[in-house]
Amino acid sequence: MKQSYLLAVFASLLWSSSFAGVKIGLQYADPFIFSGLRFTLAGVMVLLFTGRIKGYGIHMRKNWRVIIPLSFFQTSLFYGLLFHGVNRVSAAVAAIILGSEPLFTALMAHLFMRNEKLSLRKTASIALAMGGLVLISVRRDFSTEAGLRELSGILMLFSAVLLGSLSQIIIKRKTRDPLFLNSQQMILGGLFLLMFSQIFGEGVPESIPLPFVAALLWLCFVSASAFSIWFILLKRPGVKVSEINLFKFIIPAAGAVLSWILVPGEYPDPVTVTGTVIITLSIVMYYARKEQLPPALREIE
Repeated sequence: MKQSYLLAVFASLLWSSSFAGVKIGLQYADPFIFSGLRFTLAGVMVLLFTGRIKGYGIHMRKNWRVIIPLSFFQTSLFYGLLFHGVNRVSAAVAAIILGSEPLFTALMAHLFMRNEKLSLRKTASIALAMGGLVLISVRRDFSTEAGLRELSGILMLFSAVLLGSLSQIIIKRKTRDPLFLNSQQMILGGLFLLMFSQIFGEGVPESIPLPFVAALLWLCFVSASAFSIWFILLKRPGVKVSEINLFKFIIPAAGAVLSWILVPGEYPDPVTVTGTVIITLSIVMYYARKEQLPPALREIE
């Protein structure tokens, strides 16, 4: 189990770096075409790693009822919303909102899985995280065009969180071959995104500068490695969806800090930092053992 926890931490750190990479890449390419290239290439990387190219079509035919919905929801719709959302808000705010996913995954697990029920304390943790998200959002002026654009980005990211949570339940309940499935859902989802880019009139970048190539290659690596690790962890016997998502509490804080360091023009402000702390504490409160909590919280079960 300790090895599973270390792998979960590593995957979460990889994911926390992706927000800065997305923000940098979006300076040179439109959201659908950038995300489509990212996941198609990442899926091919995982497929080459599995060494099972010959069995690709057979596995697709046998498992299309899982692969097609997962490709659409986990990759196409989720990352379409994420990339468009990140294009409208700062990378740090995106990292904070997406960092709340573990709590919403726990809520989905409570609704759809018999052995993962919520206690009063865990429900309070989810409510606290929602308060942090509201704090980050309401201080903005939504009466202007820029404010409305930012609000739409926040709503897109929140919708992506709900989709990602539901997708993890599907993975836990339906899949038997996580690495191969990860490759197929990323390739197919990436192709869906490239199709969307044509429908919405997005074009290929006129020039391909080094920062764009570096961001794209890094994001492909993050997708191929982090998702493969996570899919394997979700299928390990004894690993619960809600418990393994504990380690995603690293994402909001690490993602915000990396964005402030790597993305020009982004810097910390008191409200965003406060929202990050609230969401992180809510996740820690959710997963902490009773004896680890302050006395005032031990009775809330």
